[in-house]
Amino acid sequence: MMRGATIAALAAMLCGCLTMDSADQRRPSDISEEVGRSERGAIETSNLARLAALEHGVNEFVQAEGRIPKTLDELIPKYLAEIPEAAGLRGHRDSARVKSYPATVIVDGQINGAAIQDSGGWGYAHNDMQVIVFVNCTHKNLAGQLWYQARGAF
Repeated sequence: MMRGATIAALAAMLCGCLTMDSADQRRPSDISEEVGRSERGAIETSNLARLAALEHGVNEFVQAEGRIPKTLDELIPKYLAEIPEAAGLRGHRDSARVKSYPATVIVDGQINGAAIQDSGGWGYAHNDMQVIVFVNCTHKNLAGQLWYQARGAF
């Protein structure tokens, strides 16, 4: 999907009103692909920020309550206003749904991708030593990393 500024620039180029110097001889399809990657990157960055907010909420809960929340819904409304949506994941609808997994999906401190359902939204698993909030998706992001292995900025 192209935004208004991109459409205007392309229209100006087609009318001859805007020229490209020899260092920037890109076709409209190349520009469209770049715009698509840029939009995808923005969505992915937003998802990582939402993941960081969830991680932060869990951390605040554990510090204040002295225990691990059984579900992420326990964070609402004191530690989070709401569960944010995981948006724009390949093959999934935008979703704030959280799938809770048993501790057995954590292997060597990481989520075992073969043990999750790839249903989009968020995943949540914990054991006695670790809490992991993750994107419930087995597809790769633009950086080539599997979504369920991605961590927020927190």
